[in-house]
Amino acid sequence: MGDEKVVKIPIDYKQRKINEYGQGYVPCEVSNRWLQFADESNLCQGGEFIGVDVMTLGSDEQPKKICQLIINREDIIRALNSVVPK
Repeated sequence: MGDEKVVKIPIDYKQRKINEYGQGYVPCEVSNRWLQFADESNLCQGGEFIGVDVMTLGSDEQPKKICQLIINREDIIRALNSVVPK
């Protein structure tokens, strides 16, 4: 066992952050902000609602919540499906 070498597999910054913050992490591509989706949603008569925190790094380099949005799953899917590439 002592003769085996550990081979480090490099990962990029984005994957490191996903590993750190979880699968709900969605980074902004041009700033240090990101969306942090909740791990669970809530089902109500009006649909399925998901909490999303808008995050940034504070002056102490620790995650800081700017605000929280409660969004309907159908609304976010509709909005994403309406976006077309240039």
